Amino acid sequence: MSAVCNGTHHHQHRKNRNEVARRRWKILARALQKNGEVDTTPNDVDDIISVRRFTTFDLIMSRPILFDSNPSASWFEYTATISQEKFSLSIRHPTRTFTAAELMGFNNTGNICVWPSEEVLAYYILCNLQYFSGKTILELGGGMTCLAGLMLAKYSTAASIHVTDGNVSAVDNVRYILKQNGFDEDKVTCSVLQWGDFQGKLNCKHITTYDIILSADCLFFDDARQDLVETIWATLKESGVAFVMAPRRGKTYDTFLEEAKMRGFHCKSIQYYNEHVWNRHLKLKQNCDYDENLHYPMLLQLRKSYMENSLDI
Repeated sequence: MSAVCNGTHHHQHRKNRNEVARRRWKILARALQKNGEVDTTPNDVDDIISVRRFTTFDLIMSRPILFDSNPSASWFEYTATISQEKFSLSIRHPTRTFTAAELMGFNNTGNICVWPSEEVLAYYILCNLQYFSGKTILELGGGMTCLAGLMLAKYSTAASIHVTDGNVSAVDNVRYILKQNGFDEDKVTCSVLQWGDFQGKLNCKHITTYDIILSADCLFFDDARQDLVETIWATLKESGVAFVMAPRRGKTYDTFLEEAKMRGFHCKSIQYYNEHVWNRHLKLKQNCDYDENLHYPMLLQLRKSYMENSLDI
């Protein structure tokens, strides 16, 4: 149930929420400094409040489906409906406990979660499938689902799609998803790709520069942003475009934007890019668990060369 805040209650709520946010980042920082398994039992107040309060724009719905009785994972059908057309994908949710280094992209129980920026990027792509026809696509930091890239792989006429993440466990999970959904191995591939250490890491069967690069919610760590900029620069064609979707989250978005400009990218930052997403955003602003700075994804388009008549979507 959501609550509407106003007056002094609104001020106090924002103050409390800011404190919660600071404590959440403190938890994550502490976890990433540990070796071995993380105890995911919420045995203190910090662990309890670390559970995400806002999780979805309700653009893509999920429901459990049964393929087998393997206790190591469960399967869900992810579905979006656009102009009465249904788009769906079977997604594997691992059920095991993850190490600290594997916490990125997961909620505090160790189960998989799709972050709002990933959801919005996938929905945005499904609304603009014609743009990707005949293009070569690379997804960076796709996590356990690579949701945007795989929706694109299933429903577009892109020439090829290569989805990646820097985490071995994430890529292993994506391989299960590729197999279960029956993707063509000549068109859709996945691999581990760590930013800043990408030379020779792309699948040798595929070209090493791409028409389009996708990335969702990958800007929040200070020491990774420059590597992401360099990786996009190295893997993007001269005439290509990168779509980077992420919330402002303090100064992280603007810092990445400035670093991209310094690298030589022509940048276009877009707040209003889809009418339905924007309307959901306006409605959610009445919900006290929703923070525009933390949750509403901006769309950043990066190009190596300025194209006056370029097609924006």
